[in-house]
Amino acid sequence: MMPMYDFICEVCGTPRRAWRENGKPPRFCSIACKKIGMRGQPNKKGLWPITPEMHQAIRETYVNGTGQCEVKELAEKLKVPRWKVTRYAQAQGWIARQRHEPYWSETELEALQKLARYSPGIIQRKLREKGIRRSVNGIVIKLRRMNMRQNIPGHSARDVARCFGVEMKAITRAINLGYLKATRRGTARTERQGGDMWYILDKNIRKYVFEYLNEIDLRKVDKYWFVDLIAPEDKRGM
Repeated sequence: MMPMYDFICEVCGTPRRAWRENGKPPRFCSIACKKIGMRGQPNKKGLWPITPEMHQAIRETYVNGTGQCEVKELAEKLKVPRWKVTRYAQAQGWIARQRHEPYWSETELEALQKLARYSPGIIQRKLREKGIRRSVNGIVIKLRRMNMRQNIPGHSARDVARCFGVEMKAITRAINLGYLKATRRGTARTERQGGDMWYILDKNIRKYVFEYLNEIDLRKVDKYWFVDLIAPEDKRGM
């Protein structure tokens, strides 16, 4: 005699009861649902059936969980592929709640502004050293929303070379000789890409101009940028 199985349709989620052979519980409540459920996987008939207990576990994870690695852990616990859990949840209309990061405090924003010139990975490490824990994605989004990179009082070495009307190697030579103070931005660029990018503060560019004026050909300099650079702070941008 074939056993009776209580099951939940993997497509429509309707609870059903049916007779089936030993070890082969049903997966779908109708032929229409079976066509939908078997679409694109003709060789997987009868694999990973969803039992009522599994249905409840998946529901608890998606309705009450945060979605942070919980779906993967559930799939491993149920011994089914993750895509199986995800598709079943989608068919039921369940969406895992995403954990939102806490709001940025004034102290955190001030620290982020000071570190905005670095790459997100470096910013995350430096913030962690200050006791501030933020994800890389959270840092990138906050930088973009606050337009912090647009307010950085400095330039890349390539921008400085363009404004002085010289080749890039002239600026890197001044940096290597110690004439022009610069720091690395902490980017992930390889040696083939030219290595990590330089970041130069406006005050260091002004110091270089006043101390090594003989190194600069004023005929090649971008005059508008140059005047704005050396003008008093209250006169800039006029």
